[in-house]
Amino acid sequence: MIQLIGGEMPEYAEELPPAGGPLLRHLASRVPTGSRILLAGPHDPELVAALAPGREVTCLLRSHPDALAQEHRAVTGVRILCGTLPKITDTDRYDAVLALDGTTRLCSPEGPQLDWLDAVRALKRVLRPGGTLLLTVENELGVHRLVDPGTPTAARTGDAWRPLGEFGDAPGRPDRLAAALGAEGLPVAGLAAAWPLPGRPTLLVTPETLRYGPVDALGALAAGAVAGAYASDRVLSDPRRLAGAAVRRGLGAELAPAWLAVAHRAPAGTGSVTLPAVLHAGERAVAELVSTPDGAWLRRTVRVLDDRPAPPDQPLPPGRLLEELLLTAALRHELPELRRLLTGWMVALPSAAAGNVLVDGDRFALLDPGAPDCPDALTRFARILATGGYTHPWQAVTEVTRLTAVLAGAAGRDEVPEPAGPDAAEPTADGLREHEEQLRALRRRLDDAEARSGFFEHELAKRDADLGRARMQIAAFSGGLGYRAAKVGLALARKARKRLRNGTEDAP
Repeated sequence: MIQLIGGEMPEYAEELPPAGGPLLRHLASRVPTGSRILLAGPHDPELVAALAPGREVTCLLRSHPDALAQEHRAVTGVRILCGTLPKITDTDRYDAVLALDGTTRLCSPEGPQLDWLDAVRALKRVLRPGGTLLLTVENELGVHRLVDPGTPTAARTGDAWRPLGEFGDAPGRPDRLAAALGAEGLPVAGLAAAWPLPGRPTLLVTPETLRYGPVDALGALAAGAVAGAYASDRVLSDPRRLAGAAVRRGLGAELAPAWLAVAHRAPAGTGSVTLPAVLHAGERAVAELVSTPDGAWLRRTVRVLDDRPAPPDQPLPPGRLLEELLLTAALRHELPELRRLLTGWMVALPSAAAGNVLVDGDRFALLDPGAPDCPDALTRFARILATGGYTHPWQAVTEVTRLTAVLAGAAGRDEVPEPAGPDAAEPTADGLREHEEQLRALRRRLDDAEARSGFFEHELAKRDADLGRARMQIAAFSGGLGYRAAKVGLALARKARKRLRNGTEDAP
């Protein structure tokens, strides 16, 4: 049954997808059974269904159609409040409050508009002392905003009646977020940067790990996380390059799309939900990365996402991402390094995508062993090289098929891999900057071709003029009357000169 508490939106359904995904479901499942939980804001139905068994769950939704949809699912143990956050009273207290969608979709035009700090205070009021708050805070200067071609100050959805953009009042750095929550009596027990999207992360990394952990592997994980999130999307620039560079340059926490905070209302008790150093959701499983006493890192599976056996625990290999090394060598036109990388890749892991291989010297290892095989890995890299705006050594080769053959030859392969069909081709982000770079390269080529064409046209016109003059001279002297008269006169003069010479010789 739906309880209307005021401020509900009777005709509006949320346009943006709710918070969810396997990683958030795994975190929510760590809330102890028997707890009273408030899900503030829209959350994925699978997350609600996974959280409900053994717990008393209350969903706060401002959209009445969404509340009806949740009621029709008839999940046991789920109560639905339809309205806005300011209408909630502190008569009901909860052991845990989960606002994994943030605080931006907790108000409506039918009631007061709370800023970020007021929303946090309202969530705190319904939290029991020692209770747990899981809160997602979007980073207004995150990678997802930096690659967005639209302006954040323009309303692009029906719920953006108060577009804030970069003028919001949420904390802009993870340390400021922890300080703000602590000042409100919500000391932070765990904080992590979330990639690639605020409401559906697949990678959580604590700021300390981003600072002191395996930077190259974390940059590769961040790049891989955003690769699937922005496939076929229109972006300003390729988010994979930006995400990987941000992590490697020490700005991963500051440029992450969001931060996930685990806080407790004072007096804080023993936390039931903890954030590991790294939590990664792959194709088959959710895994943690934990450090070992010898300074290495171990990948440990904590949740399996399909019916297959869990991947075994194994150490995280060192090294840089193969795709980045290949692009760097291509940009610098280092053909020997390109041949070394391509040959080692095709020998060691020919069915692994370049974005899932770490290179440490001459060793090639998988970054995510649970990722599916990629039989057309070389073709996919050729597509990135051809369409990414990179000045590779084979600029004259514009077709992906021909470029794949060139790469296969550089890798020492006698057979060219079969190209994937249009349906099997992996979608990539549609980067405007990459298109601009390709247009600039084409304009440079056209300008050079036009200059060459103008030079040749000038030379051709000059040669035509010289040839015309020669033809006129030939025509004037080859068969005209004057030419014949001059020829006869010249012959007579020669005869006269000969007679004169003969007469002079005969004289005594």
